[in-house]
Amino acid sequence: MTSTDHKKGLRAEARGKPVPTPDESQAVCQNVLAWLKQRPPAPTLIWMAMPGELDLDLVVSRVPEIEWLTTRTPSHGSLTVHSYHSETELHRYGFRQPVIDSPVVSPERIGIALVPGVMFDRQGGRLGRGKSYYDRLLAGTDPTAPRVGVTLERLLVEALPQEPHDIPMTHLITDRGVLEVASAKGSPR
Repeated sequence: MTSTDHKKGLRAEARGKPVPTPDESQAVCQNVLAWLKQRPPAPTLIWMAMPGELDLDLVVSRVPEIEWLTTRTPSHGSLTVHSYHSETELHRYGFRQPVIDSPVVSPERIGIALVPGVMFDRQGGRLGRGKSYYDRLLAGTDPTAPRVGVTLERLLVEALPQEPHDIPMTHLITDRGVLEVASAKGSPR
């Protein structure tokens, strides 16, 4: 089985799992909030949830002193970064995103990246939706900025297939707590 086929199978497995419950989402938000409050405020990337994804809007509303950033998924090309508080529109997949003419923010300004994923592994590997949007975006960020995979404990696995372009997470935050990724401890990130 190729890495691509293995990833497709894992994505199908993840889609078969229950969507986050309100209690799980609340627990994840509380753990994200606790982790953020231990750090100096920095421009922080967060996503606008697709249906069935963890929704971190509560985090944004509870920490107004942070400059919140989010992405826009273009019809072609790479993700762009914008203020989270930009005017939004509905993407065809059912999530909000900044309107096309929202001012663009350089990815180099991202001080912390809170990153969604279909699954994560305990070494910081991330399985996205298959387009490498976040990997390309994260490759252009400050290499010292924490990259935090935010997920449910039930979506953590021991190992995911990784490719050279995959950008590892430095931390994982779940409904059960925070994990600093062992392989990332020695890196400058």
